[in-house]
Amino acid sequence: MRTEHAPDNDNDVFFSILGPLQVTIADRVVQLAKNRQLTVLAVLLTEANKVVSVNRIIDAVWGDAPPVTADKQIQTCVWRLRSAFKKAGGDGLIETTRGGYLLRLPDGCLDTQLFERAMLRGRECAEDGDLAGAVEQYRAALALFRGRPLAELDSPAIEAVAAYWTERELSVLEECLDIELAMGRHRELISELRLLVEEHPLREQLRGRLMTALYLSDRRADALAVYRAGRATLVSNLGLDPCARLQDLHRRIIAGHPVSSPQPQRARYTAKIPAQLPPDIGDFTGRADHLEWLDAELRRERAGGVPIIALVGRGGTGKSALAVHAAHRAQDHFPDGQLHADLKGSTAPLTPQAVLGNFLQALGTPERSVPADLANQATLFRSITAGKRLLILLDDAADYAQVEPLLPGGGESVVLCTSQSGMVETPGVTTRRVDGLDQADAVRLLSRLIGAERVAREPESSRAVVELCGHLPLAIRAAGARLHNRPTTRLERFADHLADEGRRMAELTYGSLDTGARLTAAADRVSPAERRLWLVLATLELPHLSTWVAAAVADLAEGEAQRLLDGLADHQLIDVVGENRLGRSHYEFHPLTRIRARQLADDELGADELEEALDRLVEVFSWLDARARRALDPHAVGQSTTLPDGVLRIGQGLLHDVTHLAELWLAHERENLPWLRALADIRTVPLQLPHQVVRVAADHHVA
Repeated sequence: MRTEHAPDNDNDVFFSILGPLQVTIADRVVQLAKNRQLTVLAVLLTEANKVVSVNRIIDAVWGDAPPVTADKQIQTCVWRLRSAFKKAGGDGLIETTRGGYLLRLPDGCLDTQLFERAMLRGRECAEDGDLAGAVEQYRAALALFRGRPLAELDSPAIEAVAAYWTERELSVLEECLDIELAMGRHRELISELRLLVEEHPLREQLRGRLMTALYLSDRRADALAVYRAGRATLVSNLGLDPCARLQDLHRRIIAGHPVSSPQPQRARYTAKIPAQLPPDIGDFTGRADHLEWLDAELRRERAGGVPIIALVGRGGTGKSALAVHAAHRAQDHFPDGQLHADLKGSTAPLTPQAVLGNFLQALGTPERSVPADLANQATLFRSITAGKRLLILLDDAADYAQVEPLLPGGGESVVLCTSQSGMVETPGVTTRRVDGLDQADAVRLLSRLIGAERVAREPESSRAVVELCGHLPLAIRAAGARLHNRPTTRLERFADHLADEGRRMAELTYGSLDTGARLTAAADRVSPAERRLWLVLATLELPHLSTWVAAAVADLAEGEAQRLLDGLADHQLIDVVGENRLGRSHYEFHPLTRIRARQLADDELGADELEEALDRLVEVFSWLDARARRALDPHAVGQSTTLPDGVLRIGQGLLHDVTHLAELWLAHERENLPWLRALADIRTVPLQLPHQVVRVAADHHVA
């Protein structure tokens, strides 16, 4: 027959972990071997509806000393579990995925889910003043416990989960006891409280409730005896006296003063629903399309997996402000609370372990019960959040490796993260790129910072200022702060200052509003080869960058240069701006990023290093230019018959383009050709500064 606590779902399968692990399918208890199969199943249950890697299962089963055949033994355990389920009529519960295994668990098929629902209904009743209804729901939740959770399993990973549910049982029981004492059930509770105090002699809150129940039942001497016994136990075991609250209760009982029953309070029942969102942005401006999309994504019902929404883009675009604003708009959709962490991924990334510790405590886990290691923290976090509807806002994520341990259990919660990384390696992620504001919204933000009248007096200069800020909210805020403190400065004069690239980054830095540092923070996290290429490319005055240009200056094959460009684009240090008819991508610098990169190039690139890079570029370009023109006009003169080593190194693809698709190649490079030809003409001028050639070639081209 079906277990005592039937699932409130339409499925025939039910899992119980609030006691010995038990599975029922079609009203029958499934017989499972009393060995590592149970540990494997327990790990899958604590991470239900989520892929669990084989390595994580191995760690739970064997810890630091797995056998050589561990992966094969896990495979066998899973096969036997599937066989047992299939025999009982539960085929297809465990799926094999690319990364491990997944237990597909329908809603309402786990006793911890039923516990949380009944507990929440009890709290709602208590908040509404229905104390009898609250007790009924609390007792129904507590009845789901059939002993110590997962007591038969000897695994640190499982023990952490078991300890959490044991603590949850006691904390909910204490809430229930407070309500019953408030209802005047002193005498009825004495026997239960005596058993609880004997089982948990160091838990002073339970002892205080027993003393209260005895005293209010006119058993003063017994209440004092309970205190003396508790004090002796504490001194003997811990060398400590009872806490101040218990001592105060003891003094009141001795003096015969009135002692009131604990009163359930609304604040107490909502304390474990976190509300960690930062304050909303008071002058948030624009982003109507993004907000409409985020509203739909945050509220959309999904089937399976944890929804991950990523806002990606360079520093300073206002991703964090957008995420916070959208989260506040949607918080009513997440009644179990909102968690928030600044992961500092673009500067000094926090460890997931540090973040999880805070999350677990915010969700009600006592600090002493938070596991010390990351794997057990993540397992406990998924177990606690399974079945909850939480919004988890992770700001400035470095990459998926930092985010993955912070993913909740179940599919009702949503993770919203911001990142300067493209987050392309994140399974199942939905991404949205965030760039600068459009011109109207950028001017509107400036007017909110310095006053609408000031902007209205100089509309053209206002547009020039936000244009020179690259339409980036961070840069506009820094400019607004400067202008706010210069109330008599005309916007036209300020725009003239910004037009000077040598002064622009200084003008767009104000206190913590450091535009240059935010834009290029990711440059400290890329590889040395990527950083050198980025600095060299920043010195070039090319309207767009082709892969062959990167290959030439870095002295690499086209494929290797492409990988470096991919890394720079993923970190928002350059932008992919399209694909030409040759099927090749081209790239651009954001104007402010280029200015900051040139400042860094002055400090980091030597003149000799840059001269060599430019010489390679001139040699490669001169040959390609002549080859393409010769392909279009066989009678053209000036092409060297010697194929430069640099062209050979770049690869056959480039040779094919300039030989057989010359017209398309020249069309693609049309905007770059004047500057490249000017560079070739003036390369006899020695460099004094790394980017001096940029100005010389640009001036030569203009002339």
